[in-house]
Amino acid sequence: MKKIISLVIAIFLISSSFVTSFADEKPNVLGESAILMDYDTGKILYGKNIHEKMYPASTTKVMTALLTLENCNLDEVVTVDYDLGYIDGSGIYIKQGESFTVETLLRALLVKSANDAAVVLANHISGSTEEFANLMNKRAQELKTKDTHFNNPNGLPDENHYTSSYDLALIAKEAMKHDKFREIVKSTYIKMPATEQYPYDRVFKSTNKFLWGVGGGNTIEYKGSIVNIKYDLVDGIKTGYTDVARKCLISSGQKDGFRLISVVLKSEGNEVYKDSRTLLDYGFDNYTEHNIINKDTNIGSKKILFTKEKILKYKAEEAFNIVTEKDENIDNIKTKIILKEPLEIPIRKGDNVGKIQILRDDKVISSINLVASEDVNSILGNIDINKILRILWFAVKAILSISFIVLSIIFSIRYINKRKK
Repeated sequence: MKKIISLVIAIFLISSSFVTSFADEKPNVLGESAILMDYDTGKILYGKNIHEKMYPASTTKVMTALLTLENCNLDEVVTVDYDLGYIDGSGIYIKQGESFTVETLLRALLVKSANDAAVVLANHISGSTEEFANLMNKRAQELKTKDTHFNNPNGLPDENHYTSSYDLALIAKEAMKHDKFREIVKSTYIKMPATEQYPYDRVFKSTNKFLWGVGGGNTIEYKGSIVNIKYDLVDGIKTGYTDVARKCLISSGQKDGFRLISVVLKSEGNEVYKDSRTLLDYGFDNYTEHNIINKDTNIGSKKILFTKEKILKYKAEEAFNIVTEKDENIDNIKTKIILKEPLEIPIRKGDNVGKIQILRDDKVISSINLVASEDVNSILGNIDINKILRILWFAVKAILSISFIVLSIIFSIRYINKRKK
């Protein structure tokens, strides 16, 4: 009996250990909604209530920044020739009559999280914050968001201003395509030049402690140790806070060229940084990115008759990466090149010449355009050799057809004459 009891206890302990081990594989996140997304592919590596309606607070400003980059020249000068009135929350205290470049306002928006800068940019782009909100919602739809409705450019509390961690990851992913956005969101501070209203420089520290948080109250308990919030793998993006939204944070982290985006919504205090670091480390520890197709490398060539270059070199229009678990086999991923037939000559650099299919287990998982790496010119100038060849081939077929008909008639006449004789 004792042996049986011992055996049962042993099995229970082994099972418990297995369950605990399995459970520990997934991050434990305090935030009410969270997501971890691969930057290149958009693959979701972790999710918690990713489509739940949430208030974004100042993470809204990522969309405001994206629209600013898409609709403005950074050197444009914006003069605030109107009274902004009272704008709650964080700001750079803009006064009527001040002038700023768009870039200066953009830095204030993303680094200081200035609500007044958001209003000035919205008015500059759309004429009013209401019209700018319409532009925000239109752009959100273009990005295929599912749970978003914006009502203002800065994220101040509004029951009709909401989003989800999934949608914010999509918006951040798009914003990170802009080099200027990447540069700004990793800045630790901004320096505002003096104006007539403020005849001295204004310096503001970034709201994102991931970029500078060391010592004092800037620590978190992480994996059994007290560590600084500052984390060298993180290079932005945006914080947010209101009493209703609580602590919100969108983060970008990069390790060995592998970039991840995390979003944590409705967390508390410095726990939002612990949540975000937990997600990013989970991604880097358990997943890896494979480059299947490089867009900067020629991947094939084809001989082209009657051309000066005699050969067409081609490459993929864009790169293709795939993210897998670290021990996952990718030997079942193959590629298949399909060139256009016929190819119209001349061909200009960048012209579409076909496609490359990416297959996994013989099933197509993606398709990318192939483009010419260089010009391919006809030996007859701008005359399309293929068109001439098609005409000649048509003429040859016509001559052969006529010859066949003539020969058939001749043989028929001879046969008839022979029969008569």
